[in-house]
Amino acid sequence: MDSLINAQNGLKKEHINGNYTDQKNLHLTLAFIGEYNYPEKVIKALQKVRFRPFELVLEEESGNFEDLIWVGIKRNPDLMKLTSNLRKTLDESRIPFDNKKFVPHITIIRKANVPKQFKKPKIEKAIMTVEKISVMRSQRIDGKLVYTELGSAKANNSEQKT
Repeated sequence: MDSLINAQNGLKKEHINGNYTDQKNLHLTLAFIGEYNYPEKVIKALQKVRFRPFELVLEEESGNFEDLIWVGIKRNPDLMKLTSNLRKTLDESRIPFDNKKFVPHITIIRKANVPKQFKKPKIEKAIMTVEKISVMRSQRIDGKLVYTELGSAKANNSEQKT
């Protein structure tokens, strides 16, 4: 977490303006569902996915998709398998989601004024253990993006289903 905050602070020093992601909202999206009126169905599907705890490692670089600045996550077999199994379970449960190619990243700024000669911040190496995945609702409250956990699934020691 400190690595991400330090990256944001480095961008502020470079006078990059935009909507900086609040530290409690920093997250990795495995499947974006969007507007969907049956969160209990999503939670039930999420809880069918089996995974073991595994480590996520931040890439030591960042990038941008137009006006969105992100920090990369190193691909690893456990992350890719979890994402694939989650998306398969959502599909089997007939829950619509954005099926774009999964590019593991954490967004640190939205609507950034990204100059042509964008100086990417150096990212300090960081490792975290994934022990839980969550269904989150995002909504704007008084102009701020607020994330609320609706449900979750914990890792277990059994193999992920294939």
